[in-house]
Amino acid sequence: MKKEILTFVRRMFISAAIFFSVSMPFKYLFSLVPGVTEIRPANVVPPVLGILFGLPAALGISIGNLISDILGGSNLFICVTGFIANFLFAYLPYRMWYTEFNSKGKVNSPNLSSMKDVIKFIFVIFINSLLVTILLMLIFETAGFGSSGENAPLLFFNNFDFAMILGVPLLSILANSKVTPCFPKKKERTHIRKIFLKISSAVPYVISAVGIGYFCLSKFVDNEMKPNITLPMMIVFMLMLIIYICRPFTSDIDMTVKKKAKFSIKAKVTVGFLITAVVFIAFVFQATYTSMTMNGEIPRLTLVNHIYLVVGIAINIIFGVTILALWYVESRITLPIEKISELVGEFAGQDHLGDNDNKKLKEMCNFIQERTKDEIGELAHDFNRMMGDIEKYVLNIRTVTAEKERIGAELNVATQIQADMLPRIFPAFPERNELDIYATMNPAKEVGGDFYDFFMVDERHLAIVVADVSGKGVPAALFMVIGKTLIKDHTQPDKDLGEVFTEVNDLLCESNSEGLFITAFEGVLDLVNGNFRFVNAGHEIPYICKKDGKFEPYKIRAGFVLAGMEGMHYKCGEMQLEVGDKIFQYTDGVTEATNANNELYGMDRLTETLGRYSYLSPTELLPKIKEDIDGFVGEAPQFDDITMLCLEYKARMEV
Repeated sequence: MKKEILTFVRRMFISAAIFFSVSMPFKYLFSLVPGVTEIRPANVVPPVLGILFGLPAALGISIGNLISDILGGSNLFICVTGFIANFLFAYLPYRMWYTEFNSKGKVNSPNLSSMKDVIKFIFVIFINSLLVTILLMLIFETAGFGSSGENAPLLFFNNFDFAMILGVPLLSILANSKVTPCFPKKKERTHIRKIFLKISSAVPYVISAVGIGYFCLSKFVDNEMKPNITLPMMIVFMLMLIIYICRPFTSDIDMTVKKKAKFSIKAKVTVGFLITAVVFIAFVFQATYTSMTMNGEIPRLTLVNHIYLVVGIAINIIFGVTILALWYVESRITLPIEKISELVGEFAGQDHLGDNDNKKLKEMCNFIQERTKDEIGELAHDFNRMMGDIEKYVLNIRTVTAEKERIGAELNVATQIQADMLPRIFPAFPERNELDIYATMNPAKEVGGDFYDFFMVDERHLAIVVADVSGKGVPAALFMVIGKTLIKDHTQPDKDLGEVFTEVNDLLCESNSEGLFITAFEGVLDLVNGNFRFVNAGHEIPYICKKDGKFEPYKIRAGFVLAGMEGMHYKCGEMQLEVGDKIFQYTDGVTEATNANNELYGMDRLTETLGRYSYLSPTELLPKIKEDIDGFVGEAPQFDDITMLCLEYKARMEV
């Protein structure tokens, strides 16, 4: 709190000192235009410092003006009203800037970084100059300095022109420097505040309309016929403006541009043109003033020649200033942009996969950034950073590509190893006429988690296994190897298949840090009598096709998955197969195959397809099923492994 008070007082005294030191020299120019108190470039100080610092600047400027009025011998009425008028002249722009024309509840900081902000500043200065002119003319008439309408236009343009022409470059320079503006504290929009904002927003425009009408009346109506209401009007207008400046601030301040703290290109160009205008106005004023002092003392031709000479010199100076401005634009704007364009073209034309030395390009970008220090400098900085990012990205791509190629080669080997682990030589048992078996596995990735297996437990028993490991890729494939090996090793003649899965489950749980699990189906067919014993650990139910019939799902109770929980017990079931019967088993990659419309292949479609091709042998059946799945899926990617196995019991084994 103490720091805020010190800052407030410091800004107030600095503003008072600046205004006093700038305004005092122009006190001696009163005699130039009788009836007008001052013509002074000092009029730029109140709105600029007011917009930047708000209340402390307005109080400081009012104090500075009060001191100058006292030193100038002004009476009490002029000192008091002048204090109020200068306070409003400085504080009204601050209020208008942060309360009028806010976009979506936000207002930009006053750094004039865009033409929209420049136009807003000019409008604020226009309304502010109009209001202060109205007040001053009412003050002058009340003090007995003459009619309100006599010098109002001159006083208005005196206030507006200097505040606009000098105000835009001065505010741009200050707001884009290290000076920290005084931002108002936002208050929430309550219902009462909304009503107050709407009503009070019309105050400046009502005063402007009434004041202009009154001055026009004063211009064309005899003073004796005009009612003497200047003092009440002055008091009412001051009270209305005081009510207006008490409006709450309800907008957020957009600090994006201020954080960059830059003097933008638009601001530079605007300042250049306004400086040119100031030079021209100064010469025109000098020529006009000379003509006033010389009139009647020298011949008219000499006076015309003098004015012509002054204006000619002014035009040449303006031409020189314009040339310097164009040179500045070319050296600091056009040429740096062209150079950056060349650098971009040179960098874009490189073979980024090769080795490139961009040291010179980066040095040039750093040079441009240090030279301009504006949007072009930021562009050079961003391009420099982009070059570094692209170089890192290309290097990363090289590393990733090399690593991907290495992993790809290793995955190819892994794919081949996995394929070699599964039985894939068909016919599998060419020396036996009791059975026909065929199986396929299509992984969704290079390696998969599905697996199938079939092997002779002894001379008369054939075991088949179809399983699916949760997850995909390398972890699932490694877990698949463990599961496949354990199931095959524990499947023994005359051993209950429920015990096999119980033992395998406990072993898998011991080495399952990744939390994977396996759904598995194992069956053992007695080739002598057709007895088929099976165990199901959370896997899909098999399809059975009786001789000369169609495939139908064989509903059995599925046990818990393998590796899901230690200590689980599994039960063995059995069925009787006759010669000519077939068994079809698969993984969920078949029924859950998805097309582009996010539709599943499903069991109904699988049942229909199996029924259509029930007469085919296992070797012919599985390709037909895969063909139908591919036709259904279309161009949609494969998300899961597709594994199928079909066993046909063709003849009884003779003992």
